[in-house]
Amino acid sequence: MRQAVPMRMEPWPALRLRTAIQYYARHSWRWWRVLYEYRHGTSRPVAGRKRVLIVRLDAIGDFVLWSGAAKALRRWFGPETHVTLAANAAWADLARDADIADEVWPVRRRMLEWDPHYRSVMQARVHGGNFAVAINSVFSREMMLGDSMVRWSRAPERIGSTGEGLLLPARERAWADGWYTTLTPASPDWMHEWERNVEFLRALGVPLEPVPTPELFIHPRELAGLGDLPEGYFIVFPGASLPERQWGTREFAAVARHVRQRTGWRPVLLGDGGDAAVCDAVAADLPGAINLAGETSVPVFASIVARSRLVLTNETSAVHLAAAAGVPTVCITGGGHWDRFVPYPASLKALATFIEVVSMAQEMTCFKCNWRCVLPHVAGQALPCVSHVPLDRVVAGVDRMLSRFAVTNSHG
Repeated sequence: MRQAVPMRMEPWPALRLRTAIQYYARHSWRWWRVLYEYRHGTSRPVAGRKRVLIVRLDAIGDFVLWSGAAKALRRWFGPETHVTLAANAAWADLARDADIADEVWPVRRRMLEWDPHYRSVMQARVHGGNFAVAINSVFSREMMLGDSMVRWSRAPERIGSTGEGLLLPARERAWADGWYTTLTPASPDWMHEWERNVEFLRALGVPLEPVPTPELFIHPRELAGLGDLPEGYFIVFPGASLPERQWGTREFAAVARHVRQRTGWRPVLLGDGGDAAVCDAVAADLPGAINLAGETSVPVFASIVARSRLVLTNETSAVHLAAAAGVPTVCITGGGHWDRFVPYPASLKALATFIEVVSMAQEMTCFKCNWRCVLPHVAGQALPCVSHVPLDRVVAGVDRMLSRFAVTNSHG
């Protein structure tokens, strides 16, 4: 047995000083850049249609959950208002098809944070938009991304949510809060992301009859991207945004074989370019699978999901795309964001029927940790709340979902 190495403990004042130095060393470049970008005053909107900037730079799944709220917001502003949506480039094409803005600006998140030239070009474009109102409706704000774009607008009205501090440390929040003229209140209670969107609309005074629900619009042109997929197929999406949230590839392959044996459907592996290795590993253990990892655009990816018979995935964007399209989904998830993204709340009952969530929620008391795991684990490998989800429980979830939608056993 390997012996434990005794830890050298620093005196508390020295530890605090060292931690503070490390923090400021990591963040000083961000703050100096923000200081350099400062411009005094507000813009003067030109005559004509009122111009509004809406900033949403979060992930694809976040966009799907916001899609219904986006349409309600667009209707509220009315045809006399010109709405520009600054959208994460990953899903900007989906936003164009959804008809939620007069124009959509694709924004590359990583370049906006790290590339000084890209930031300078985007700053000039935003400031030149002559916006009367700028809105950043995300709950998890980020100073170098959405907050910065609202600041650059110099609009007379700059509206955001008080949000939470997961991606906005206290020192940055104290700074970025001052860039808004209005910060809408956010409940301190743990809430589903869709409920957060509704909460923000209510704070703005947007009519909520009926309450907007997530939607997915697929443009007919994307049908050409489906290629020669079989008539009956199901999706296996084994990747995740981080390896710590990813269930085992052998387990995914085993469940997929069970689905194929029970239904006769052919498995189709999906993911972005970063998921290629994971999908290859599943495909090696899943004869007859069609591997499209990294080979589809986001609209084509959404089209393939929307026309599938079943989706088997970790907690990813595929869950929300499938639910919005009415496709049965089995989601294997840990507890980091439990109840924030899945399971869906009772108020989304119509969509919740399409999602079977499989987890360790009954066995583990540490859920809702924001993925800040306190249990022993290895960096770069699945966290205990994900890796411990048993194979037979996922198979049972698949069987419940197939029975719920009356899928017959084509192999007897």
